[in-house]
Amino acid sequence: MKRTKGWNGLKEKNKGESLKALVIIDMTNDFVFEKYEYEGKEYEGQLVAPLGKTIIDPIVKHVEKVLRKRNSAVLRLTKDHYNAFTNPRLELELAELGINEVFITGLVDEVCIYHNSLEFLERGLRTNVVKGCTVPFEEEKGKEALGELKVCGAKMVEDIPNDIELILLLEDEHDENSEEIKSGAWPPHNMKGTPGALTVKKIRDALEERK
Repeated sequence: MKRTKGWNGLKEKNKGESLKALVIIDMTNDFVFEKYEYEGKEYEGQLVAPLGKTIIDPIVKHVEKVLRKRNSAVLRLTKDHYNAFTNPRLELELAELGINEVFITGLVDEVCIYHNSLEFLERGLRTNVVKGCTVPFEEEKGKEALGELKVCGAKMVEDIPNDIELILLLEDEHDENSEEIKSGAWPPHNMKGTPGALTVKKIRDALEERK
């Protein structure tokens, strides 16, 4: 779990108040790039969403918008499953901060966007998927997933509001004992301590401006 400057001020400010969060799911090297460089070496992405690169810049714009606020903060939580709520810290942080509305971006529509949006909805949070900031592995499956989310109460929105104060990164991070990896359903990806598990550079650079 990683927190940035502004965290303590945000906690104090929002005691007893509601809070909105920009959620960025799995915008990591292994999911986005077929090939990428890190510290002078070339690597290959392990589970690439074909259109993942197309949503980097739109997400960066939203990150920059949120971080213009003086009291904004960034929280990164790792997940060992497509359902981020398998990390108990997520539930605790949502409750502690009083988050009641989320704006979802990232990867991919028919897996992590779909399942985590449902999880937020089931917990009573207003849940928005930001258009142009998510993509699928497969187009038809992605359309079906977003359609189901709308039926369940999620909204598809064009933009994020000006009063978001928290950016929440939910990112896969596995090891050889991860159930997701041992199942064989997915190739090894986002392995702990590897460049593949890092947030893509453009988004990482934008987030680090807040430090």
